[in-house]
Amino acid sequence: MKTRSKSASTLWIKRGVSVVGLLYTFFVCVLSYCSIFYEIIITRRVLFCVLLSLISAAASAVMIFTRKQILTKISGFVLFPAIMPIVILCFGSWELIVPIAACAVIVFFTNGATEGPKILLGTIYLMVYILAALAYFIFTSILASPAVTETIDSGVSPSGKYRYEVIETIDSSNGSTSVILEPNYLDLNYPMIEFKVKGYDHVVCVKRPLTEVEIEWKKDDLYVNGERWFTPKQATIGKWFEKESRNIDLT
Repeated sequence: MKTRSKSASTLWIKRGVSVVGLLYTFFVCVLSYCSIFYEIIITRRVLFCVLLSLISAAASAVMIFTRKQILTKISGFVLFPAIMPIVILCFGSWELIVPIAACAVIVFFTNGATEGPKILLGTIYLMVYILAALAYFIFTSILASPAVTETIDSGVSPSGKYRYEVIETIDSSNGSTSVILEPNYLDLNYPMIEFKVKGYDHVVCVKRPLTEVEIEWKKDDLYVNGERWFTPKQATIGKWFEKESRNIDLT
């Protein structure tokens, strides 16, 4: 009787602890979402890598301990496709990719599901990764312009609500100078990592050929070479920075 009671108690403990794996999976899904809609900038790489490695190691240990629980099996199968946007869009940010990918691989192969589903899903995931990576690099190669661009100036408005960049483009048509405006209030900033929103950049003006421009702010009105090119009212009327006008930027 005592043995049965102890086994039941251990089972319920494992079921309860398996929620940790689900929370970690949710955390990874949030990071994947952010990798699509934001540019991820890690400001303190070593500290971030250590912290994420500890979190991922702890999550791996918990999911190995609860590997036969249904929540852990779900987490093991969801993690692999969930990290795909991070792997592809943040390629090169190894301090972000490696701890999460290692956890996903460990949990996928150690969870208590039978070998049949693992082999089937593993094959499907591998094919999806290869095709997605190939499609992404082909897509970005097609969109890549032969023109050479360089950011020569940048800054924010006095209120901090908007930011701008002055970009020089050298091409076969004597080049151009562009002024691009973005919202500065949609970014997410944390002690070790920043999320810079993508898809809201708006070209305020383009001058051909290459031209020296002088940027001046009067409150939140933007002047280029003494001419007013932007007011907050324009952005409001044109819905420049509203969610329904968002374009996903994969570059």
